[in-house]
Amino acid sequence: MLKSSITKNRYYKIFAILFWLAIWQLAAHLVDQPLYLPSPIASFQSLYGLVGQKDFWQSILMTMIRVLVGLGLSIILGLILAILSSVLPAFEGLLQPLMTTMKAIPVMSVIILALVWLKADNVPIFVCLLLCFPIIYTNVLEGAKNVDVNLKEMAKLYKVRRRRVFFGITIPSIKPYLFSSIMVCVGFSWKSVVTAEVLSSPHYSMGYNLYQTKLYLDTPQLFAWTIVIVCFSLLLEALVHHAFSRRPLAPNKGRLSP
Repeated sequence: MLKSSITKNRYYKIFAILFWLAIWQLAAHLVDQPLYLPSPIASFQSLYGLVGQKDFWQSILMTMIRVLVGLGLSIILGLILAILSSVLPAFEGLLQPLMTTMKAIPVMSVIILALVWLKADNVPIFVCLLLCFPIIYTNVLEGAKNVDVNLKEMAKLYKVRRRRVFFGITIPSIKPYLFSSIMVCVGFSWKSVVTAEVLSSPHYSMGYNLYQTKLYLDTPQLFAWTIVIVCFSLLLEALVHHAFSRRPLAPNKGRLSP
C-alpha cells in the first residue's frame, strides 16, 4: 500500500512538471520573442552547451562553496548564541536590538556595505550570513525556551547531570526548530549568494554568469543558469532533509539516566 502511494506521488510530480513545461512552451509560442521568453527547448539546448564548458563547473563549485560556508557559519553562530541566550536572559536582551535590525535591514543595503568592506569573493558569504543567521538564532532560541518542563523536572528529581540534560533533553528538543530554520535558509542562502554575486561579480560564480547573460541579451542562457540554480538549491534541500530524517527529531526519554 505504501509502495503504491509513493509511486502515485512520483507520477503526480512528473505530471506537474510536464504540465508547467507545456504551459511554458505555450507561453513562449504565443509571445514568439525568444529575447523576452525563450522556449523550454531553447533553454535546455543552451544548458546542454554550457555543460561541456570548464568554467560552468568551476562557477557552480565556487557558488556552492560560498553557500555552504555562509549557511554553515549561520548555523554555528545561531546555535551557540541561541543556547547562550536561553541560559542568560541578559545576553538575550543584549542581542535583541541586533536581531531586530538584521531582520529589518534591506538586502541591497547589506550588499552595498559588504562591497565597501570586503573583497568580491567574500561578499556573498557575508550577505548569506547576515540573512540566515537571525532565522537560525530565532528558531533555535524558541526551541530552547520550549523544552518540555516535565522532562526537566524529572531530570532534576533524579539528579541527572547537567551534561546529560543538555544532550539528552535540550538538544533533541531544539532539533525540529533547527531543521525547519535550515530548510528555510537553504532557499534564502542560494538567493542571497547569487544576488550578491551578480553585484560583486567574482569571476567564477553563477551570479557573474547571470550578469553576463544580461550584457549579451542571451535570455535562453539566463533561463539555463536559473534552472541550474534551482536544481542545486533543491538538491541541497533534499540532502539536508535526508540528514535530519535519519534520526528521530523528538527528545529521547531513555537518556535521562543519571
